Parts: sequence; structure tokens; C-alpha cells
Amino acid sequence: MRPEVKVTGGRRQWRGATTMAYLLLFLLLLPLTPVIGAPTDTVVRVIGLDDEGNPQSQGMGVVLKKEGRILTSAALLAPYRGAIIMTADGTKYPIRQVSQWNFFQDLVVAQVEAEALSPAPLGAKNVSPGEIVWVAVRKNPPALKEVRVTKVLPFSPRLIILKLDPGDLETDPGAPVFNGRGELVGMRHAFAQKQKKPFQFFLARSRSHLPTEKPTREGEKSGFTGELVDEQLINAYQKTSGAFWEGVAATLRQDWPGARENFSTALGLSESLPEAYFGRGVARYHLGEYEGATQDLERATQGLSNYALSFLWLGKVWERQNRGEAAFAAYQKAVAADPNLSEAWFRMGVASYRQGDLTRAQEYLEKSGDDIPQAAQRWLHLGKIAQTQRQPEKAMAAFQKARELDGNFFPAYFEEGKLLIDLGRPQEAAQLLVKVVENNPQWPQARYHLALAHAMSANTAGAWEQYFLLQKIDLTMAMQLAAFLERMR
Repeated sequence: MRPEVKVTGGRRQWRGATTMAYLLLFLLLLPLTPVIGAPTDTVVRVIGLDDEGNPQSQGMGVVLKKEGRILTSAALLAPYRGAIIMTADGTKYPIRQVSQWNFFQDLVVAQVEAEALSPAPLGAKNVSPGEIVWVAVRKNPPALKEVRVTKVLPFSPRLIILKLDPGDLETDPGAPVFNGRGELVGMRHAFAQKQKKPFQFFLARSRSHLPTEKPTREGEKSGFTGELVDEQLINAYQKTSGAFWEGVAATLRQDWPGARENFSTALGLSESLPEAYFGRGVARYHLGEYEGATQDLERATQGLSNYALSFLWLGKVWERQNRGEAAFAAYQKAVAADPNLSEAWFRMGVASYRQGDLTRAQEYLEKSGDDIPQAAQRWLHLGKIAQTQRQPEKAMAAFQKARELDGNFFPAYFEEGKLLIDLGRPQEAAQLLVKVVENNPQWPQARYHLALAHAMSANTAGAWEQYFLLQKIDLTMAMQLAAFLERMR
């Protein structure tokens, strides 16, 4: 007798393996062994079968509801193909229904006939850098491994990539990620199999990053498929998704020509991918193709109205084109869509600083954070603003913070050195300014102020040495320094 399993989402049914084939398959599979203190009992194994019931793919999944709703990798299953899951206690269930597909996010929601499985609650809060999480790894028996989140990269409102340390985890597609409270916060994307460290494409998961309960035709536009699925559509989604994630990988490697090419391929297969327009727009920005970048980024914001990162990069493009007002407006839209987008606040702060609006500059820079590449520059501007407010100690603390964040950010050394001279602490100033001129020997202002610090420290020889060196760099400034040193005699 041949057991029959129905899979909705196709136009025909498939027939599974014989009972003997199932038994042989089950004997080959080892049950999950729970790990004390971690939600191992919510993890399941997922085995995709061909039409003859033979194992074709293997990965992991996680229980969403005790009644047997399973979240797993779309790459493990395909229309007209059977699958089984095996729970932590070794119980096996055939998948009776695959209700929702999303190859873009690499997930499916499947149903098995069960009444009392252990579900994993979805995390209510976003994952943060530095947070400790648990990842299901391939061991004998499988287990959960404690790792640290080192970066959270929000590629779009619905695609959030997690970078984990260590990054060479032996995991399978669909491997879940749990936070310290045992809540599901991520899942390994199948494309991770083609990647090496440091990124393995663990996508953050929350209620907003899962398929809708009831698939609709609108869902087809974003890669969601349910009862509407057919083989041709699935093949198209797989090709589009593959090209898109190749583009993401190229972006993370900063291979901008490769990113542009792969995102273009994805858009050639499907024009309804806002993330692909965003990715190609960023690549074109780095390649100096600003007109094309503008068009792509605008298409991305039209496809996802709350696409904060796309507004941010649109502002960057317009900055490069000297369209300051348009750039500022784009940054405003970015922070409206995501109030925690630090770089947009930073760029608004810098723009306000350059316009002389120090009150708003300070407000925007303080709303920014240190989770941006320009964090040291942020503190430099805050220090300069504090100086104009006649708050030298606050300015000093800001310059020191800038140096802590980036030990090679010499503008902060320079500004702190000048401030120390004004505060009557020339010896401390000289120590900082020496580092500046060692690394920037052609910086005339740095040599000038180092000479002042030496002179005020009674190091006359050191001061005149800087004068002779300054003569070769900036004669006007050297003459001003000579006049000062003559008065000091």
C-alpha cells in the first residue's frame, strides 16, 4: 500500500514512497537531543523527498504552532514533492500541506498533522549587535550553539541580515536562531551554502518578516505564493532569488560591478523587487552612475514606502550632485521611516552645521549614534559645537571620544591639541600634535600649532624646527609663525 500526501499549491497531487521506504528512511535519521537551557525541542529536521520517496534535500525548521505549523527553508521543498519532519523526540510526520512559499526570503509555512508540538515564540524585539543568540547546528546529534551577533544589516524593511561570530557554523538551510529568552529571531537562508565567512545570510524573523496568513494574488508580486503556485512560477522565483542574493553577496564584498550585474539580472526576471532596485542603486552610486542610481533608488522607495535606507542613499546621491535641499529632504524621509537610522541623523547634523545652524546640528548629531562609520566625525562636530558654546570640558570629552572610536582620526587629535593650547596646557597639546604631524607631515596648520605648543612649553628649538619645515609647505603661515616666535624671545 502506498501512502498518499497532498500538497496544496500545485495543480496535481504526488504519491509518496512505500511504507518500507519510509521505514528505511526513518532508521537513517537520528533524533534531536535537547540542550539544557535552550529551546531545542522546537527545532525539527526537514527532509525533502522525490516522487519515489527518496531523500533529496535535508535541513531544519522550527515549530510555529503546537497544531503542527512549521517554518522552514523554501529551498528544501518544491511543488509536487513530498517531505517529512522529525521532531526533537524522534517522532516523524509527513508534511500534508505547504500553504505559503517565499523563495525571496527562503521560507515556507508547512502543516503536519500534530496536536501538541513545542512551538517557538517569535521575538518581539529586534536583535541587537553584541547580543548572544542560539543557532541550530549540524552535529551528531544536532544541537544549539551559542554565538554572538556582531552586525545587524537592514537591507530593507523585510530583509535583515545577521552577521554572527563565529561565522563558520555548520548549519543547514532553515536552521533557526533563538535569543536568550528562547524566542525565534532568525533563520539561515539557503543561499548561505554558497558563501564563506563573514556573512552566512541569517535573516532576522519577526511577525513582520513572515508570510501573511492568507496568500493573495498581491502576494505574488513579492514572491509569496500559496495555492496559486505552479512549477513555472516556482522556477522563475528560484532564478530571480538566486540572482538577487548573488547581488547581495557582491554588495557585502563591495564588488560593485558584480552587484550591479546580478541585481540587473534579477530585475530582468522580475521588475517588482524594490530591494533589487535599491541594491543596484547603491552599486551605481559607488560606480559614479548618479543618474541611474537616482532612478533605481526612487523605484525602490515607490515599491516600499517605508524604505528608510533607500531614502538615505537617495540623499547621498543628491549630495554628490550638489542638491543639498533635496538631500536634506530625503534624509528627513529616512528618519521618518526609521527614527533609529543613525547615519541619516548624522548627515542632517553635518548639513545644519555647515549652514551655521548649530542648534539643529547639535540636536541631529545627538540623535545619531556610534553605530555608523562616521561615529568619530560625529563627536568631532559635537566637540566643535561645544567650543562655540564655551564649554571646553564638554568639547574635550567629545574630542577624546572621537579618538577612542578611531585611533587614526587625526582631526580629533588636532582639535584637542588646539583646545589644550587655549587652556594653557601646551605640553599635553604637543604630545597630541606630534602624532598629527607624524601622520600628516604636509598639514601646515598642525605644524603651526605644534610650534606654538613647543614655544609655550619653553621648547624653543622644537618651535623653530617647525618653522623651517613649515617654510617648505606654507610660506605665509611660516612668516606668521616667525613673527610670533620673535615676540616670544
